[in-house]
Amino acid sequence: MRNVKLQSAMEYLMTYGWAILIIAVVLGALFSLGVFNTGSLLGTSCIAAPGFLCQNPVLGTNGNLSVTIGQSTGSSFYNIGIGCASTATTSGLPNPTGALVQIATTGAANTLPANQANANAALTGSILSQVSGQTSSISALKCFGTNANAITGPSIGTTFSGGLWMNYTISSGAASGSNPMLTQKIASLTLKVV
Repeated sequence: MRNVKLQSAMEYLMTYGWAILIIAVVLGALFSLGVFNTGSLLGTSCIAAPGFLCQNPVLGTNGNLSVTIGQSTGSSFYNIGIGCASTATTSGLPNPTGALVQIATTGAANTLPANQANANAALTGSILSQVSGQTSSISALKCFGTNANAITGPSIGTTFSGGLWMNYTISSGAASGSNPMLTQKIASLTLKVV
């Protein structure tokens, strides 16, 4: 009777032991192929803040972002500047002092601060103003990474997480105390380099 129980226990251990071994090998193979890498599951998304539009974001291997933005706040925006920055840095955000990325200012299209001129040499699609309901396409906008430098040469499949920031005035005149430069995060980005 005791031998029958021992034999039954051994058969049980051998059967389930082989099954557990096979499952472990399959899981190991899937892990080595990157199936469980959450970065590979992320898609491209641009989630706009209320009143704003963000479509078709593409981050290239040159570090340039192309995106279509718009606003439907009921107001016209002037002196618009756009910035793209990682969630872990504040560099690359549009800034009323002109120290960071600014696409255009009233009277001087495509004006860039000296420290950004080289990083944004290929900047196109500048926006001087935007009325409510209008969309604008921007290409070659540099995004800034966690090290506060413009992203250059990211590998295909690399992920970038950050945001689009806009500075603007609500009157067409130059920024002043009565017409302050406003800064707002208009979209959250999750991108894979393509």
